[in-house]
Amino acid sequence: MEKANNILLKILGMLLLTAAILKSWQLLSEPVASTDIWSNRNFLIFTVEFELALGIWLLSDIFKKLAWLAALVCFVMFSVITLYKGISGADSCGCFGSVKVNPWITLFAIDAPASLALIFFRPKEVTLSHIRKPFELLKPLPSRLYFVSIFILGIITLVVTLPVLALNEPAKVTQSYEVLEPNTWIGKPLPIIEYIDIGDKLKTGNWLVLFYHYDCHDCINAIEKLNNAKHQIQNENCNVVIIEIPPYGGQLKTPFVYGRLLNVKEWFITTPVMILLKDSKVKRTWQQELPDWSSLSMRYTREQTQNLCLLKGGDDCMIQFYIL
Repeated sequence: MEKANNILLKILGMLLLTAAILKSWQLLSEPVASTDIWSNRNFLIFTVEFELALGIWLLSDIFKKLAWLAALVCFVMFSVITLYKGISGADSCGCFGSVKVNPWITLFAIDAPASLALIFFRPKEVTLSHIRKPFELLKPLPSRLYFVSIFILGIITLVVTLPVLALNEPAKVTQSYEVLEPNTWIGKPLPIIEYIDIGDKLKTGNWLVLFYHYDCHDCINAIEKLNNAKHQIQNENCNVVIIEIPPYGGQLKTPFVYGRLLNVKEWFITTPVMILLKDSKVKRTWQQELPDWSSLSMRYTREQTQNLCLLKGGDDCMIQFYIL
C-alpha cells in the first residue's frame, strides 16, 4: 500500500507538470478569449503556477501525508470542474492547453480514477486521528538540506515562470489568427464584415447575426430556439442571418439566411454570439444568450419613429408616440 501510494503520487506529479507545461505553451503561443473564468488569462496563469507547485511537491517526497491530502482535494476539485464542463457541453476540459480533450474523457479516464486511487492507496499511517492532530500529517520530517533545496527549486520555478507568462501575451490580431471580442464592437461598424461571404448583404438594413461553431452544444440549442421563434422574429422588423465559424460542419437546417466566416485565418471566439446590426453598425451584442424579442421590437420601433418625428412632427409627434 505504501509503495503504491508513492508511485501514485509520482505519476500524478508528472501529470500536473505536463498539464502546466502545455498550458504555458498555449499562453505563450495563442491568445485566449477571456469570456469567462475558465478562459480568463489571469486564471490560467494561476492554474499553471498551482500545478507547477503541486507537481514539484508530489515528486519531492516531502510531507508525504500532507501531499497525499493536497492531491486528493485537488483531483476531487478537478472532477467537479470537468463534470460541470461536461454537463455544460464544453468541447474541451482545458486541462492540457491547446490539446483538446473531451471533459467526459478527462473525468472518467483521469480525474475520477485519480481521486478513487488516492482514497484507496493512502499512506498507511493516515487515520481519523489526524483530523484532531493535523500536525501529525507533517511526519516524518525531511532533512533540512533537502527541504531547503526543494523549497528553493520551487520558488525559482514560480518566480521565473510567472513574469514570463504575464508579460508575454500574444497579439490578438495577426495574419494567421484573430481574437474576436464582440463587446468591443458596440457603436462601431462590424470589423469582420469583409471576411463574411455574404458581408455585402449585411451592410444595409437591420440584422440579427448569430455566430456559431458546428460542434458547439450551446450554439445548436440557440439555433433551435431561433427556428422555433421564426414567426415571432418575422414580426420584429429585422432579418436573421446565421454565420458559421470555421472549421465548418455539416449542412445547417434553418429557415434563415446562412453564411460563413471565411477560412482565411484561425478565429478565436466563444460561441454562441449574437449581434444586432443596423446598416453594418453594431448596436448591441449577446454572448451565450438570445435577445428578448419584445424589447428588441420596441427598440427598433422607437428608433425609427424618433427619426420620422424629427423629420415631420417634432416634439408633438414624439409625445403621441410615447402615449401609444
